[in-house]
Amino acid sequence: MIAITRWVDEKTNNLLDVEKLLDKAHPDETPENGTKYINWNIKKIFAENKKAVFYGREVIYNYYTFTVDQIPGSEDVLDDGTYTKRGFLIPYFTAGKVRYIISKNTYAQTLLRKMLFYNGKGEIVSNAFDLSGDLFVWLISKVYSRENTISSENEELSDLIVDSIKGFKGDTEDLLAKVSMSGESVMNIISALSFLIESKNLNQITVALSYRNHLNIEISLSNRKTIGFDEDKYLGELLQYPREEKIATCILFLYMEIVPILLQKYQSDIDSNLWGQGKCVSFLKMVATDLDTKIRARIDDLITKPEQLRLNMDLKKEDFEEQ
Repeated sequence: MIAITRWVDEKTNNLLDVEKLLDKAHPDETPENGTKYINWNIKKIFAENKKAVFYGREVIYNYYTFTVDQIPGSEDVLDDGTYTKRGFLIPYFTAGKVRYIISKNTYAQTLLRKMLFYNGKGEIVSNAFDLSGDLFVWLISKVYSRENTISSENEELSDLIVDSIKGFKGDTEDLLAKVSMSGESVMNIISALSFLIESKNLNQITVALSYRNHLNIEISLSNRKTIGFDEDKYLGELLQYPREEKIATCILFLYMEIVPILLQKYQSDIDSNLWGQGKCVSFLKMVATDLDTKIRARIDDLITKPEQLRLNMDLKKEDFEEQ
């Protein structure tokens, strides 16, 4: 799973200027006390910028890979404290702004500023979605209730299908649960219910989606400003694309269409009183009722099986004695 974050450039809105900065030689930074950054390697993948349309808007983008050795201030260049940072960067221009998607969370802003030779405040600003634990519970309820088709509020976009919930995490426990359209086992319901009740803050969810000709897109959403994308799980029309173009296109779909569709539908359900504190309580009660029904059925099954087994043995004994 690739963890990515998004940022906006408040210094320039010219993508060509950004590319010139990224293409420049990046000298080693070796201050006496601060963190050292050496051996920069930034490589542009597409010789020419790509163009695509997302959400009815044209996007111009490129794809860069990068590596840099980071050395804590207390360490020497020849010591063992060197950490190699590597990843990719997607700079893109749309709606009059230059934005960056980078495969980093920690140190992402610092790395961007150094790659762009920026040293002022407010030049690179977070451009993350507002993702909450309540949104994640809403998603779980949609799949659990088999209302997993998320209709787009925009006629230019397609409906989104949440095929399954692969897992979720919170602050009190790191349980994983799966709630899928194919049905829920007793253990799945126990895990889901106990987790939703005990977790103080649901902060991450992993879902499998299908959208247009993309048959499976597995992503994780976090309230810590990151989105995860599992390129190995992807199925769809982009499989024929080169790897970097497949990743860039999928990630741009995530930021510009897929996640906005989820957020719009979530807010629409709140505005229409289809979701809120009361609806959340009703959902938990429904899961609790399902859990109780399945447990009672299982207990009844365990009680009746020994009796049925004894009757079967008696019948076989009688058949043997008659012979």
